[in-house]
Amino acid sequence: MDSYSSAIFHSPFGHSDFGFEVSRELPLAHNRPAKGVHCTLCDGGGVSRGPTGLLEARHMRGASPPLRGIMLVVLALAVPVSAEEVRPATDADKPPQKNSAADAAEWPNWRGPNHDGISTERGWLTAWPKEGPGQLWKAELGTGYSSVTVSAGKVYSMGAARGQDTVFCLNADTGEVVWKHSYPCAVQENYPGTRSTPTVDGTAVYTLSMDGQAFCLDALSGQVVWSRNLKKELGLDLPRHKFASSPIVEGELLLFNMGTDGLALDKKTGDPVWKSSGDSSYASPVPFTLGGRRCAAIFAWSRLLVVESANGQKIASYDWVTEYHENVADPVVTGDKIFISSNYGRGCALVRVGEGGAAAVWQNKNLSSYFASPVLVGDCIYGFHVSAWMKDDLVCLSVKDGSVQWRQKNVTAGGLMAADGKLIVLSRTGELILVEASPAAYTEIARAKVLSTGECSTPPVLSGGRIYARNIKGTLVCLDVRGK
Repeated sequence: MDSYSSAIFHSPFGHSDFGFEVSRELPLAHNRPAKGVHCTLCDGGGVSRGPTGLLEARHMRGASPPLRGIMLVVLALAVPVSAEEVRPATDADKPPQKNSAADAAEWPNWRGPNHDGISTERGWLTAWPKEGPGQLWKAELGTGYSSVTVSAGKVYSMGAARGQDTVFCLNADTGEVVWKHSYPCAVQENYPGTRSTPTVDGTAVYTLSMDGQAFCLDALSGQVVWSRNLKKELGLDLPRHKFASSPIVEGELLLFNMGTDGLALDKKTGDPVWKSSGDSSYASPVPFTLGGRRCAAIFAWSRLLVVESANGQKIASYDWVTEYHENVADPVVTGDKIFISSNYGRGCALVRVGEGGAAAVWQNKNLSSYFASPVLVGDCIYGFHVSAWMKDDLVCLSVKDGSVQWRQKNVTAGGLMAADGKLIVLSRTGELILVEASPAAYTEIARAKVLSTGECSTPPVLSGGRIYARNIKGTLVCLDVRGK
């Protein structure tokens, strides 16, 4: 993160070489005095804060006496001269940009505000030119599978490079780095890179590394509020592909799919509230209400588990053993029923849960999901079925009985979400595809190559009329689908 923010003051007389750069220190990151003012006219001159805290002129070479007088007046108006710390310039100080992301619908956590991969946005553009939506910006994050979260005009994500993980905060309008926080993390040779997605809750950003390091960062500055090495402190074993659960905020708690029955931390301190030992799984917890109680559906190592969020008390459990114990796709909750799906031919099931336990409504092999979590739109489940190694079909199932409504072969799974009755699909090869979310037939609305190289295994995100898509090597693109 740069140490100083700047504002340029230009001459009212239109002199193209006459300007001042006011540099203000960011006190959240540093505690040094304000740097003062840089004068572009004299190439390094300007004014600086003197020992008394007042601004002192340094160089004004090249300016006539009348012009120097004007410059001093402008400086006096532009920069505070009290001995108090200069307040940093913030986005709030800038005039609102047209079509800015600041007031856009929030996508503050993995799978969106309702934890279901569904956006409520309407009016975004679905008619694209052949080359696809316009690219607003592109950023390089480092290797990983982390998706993005969007809050208050900022985009948060993660990536790994050279033995370090980095959490990024980007300006949603420009893609510029607002801040970043890096820390050492062991390199994973098989499926390298970050797994989980940051969660934003007010002024806090929560993250989890694949080796079990949990962080709470200040959303404005990136400073560490608290950190915990959950693997070491709680004695947790690493699963085969390391920890992948995204942190999920539930009231005052932070939920993880870590340990056999999950884990909850106090979100303000990082202290454990309830925990479990044993093998961890990969899907993220899904909060929901059951019988008036706040609960979490946890797709654990060998079963679907429903616990009371406040205390971790088990409410229902349904055995679901998968080869290699890889339950990766998130559960999809609909009322008192939960849809689950796994790879390696395990298939899928709709499970009814309650105080009396859990029982399957139906179960079949029509949808075997791996990384990509399915979505429920209307009365249908849409998801990627692994038909063979590196081959996936996009499938529509009736949630009532699990019957196949349609199957589109070889779409290849990157990830998917839904908005306004449409599926937004990112293929493994970097194609962005719009599909009608209808059981009648597979109807493709638009298709464009938006990531030219690299494999994709992360769901796209729609927020504020922008679609965010990334590949595993860490290229993130922001695409403009804002309606008029």
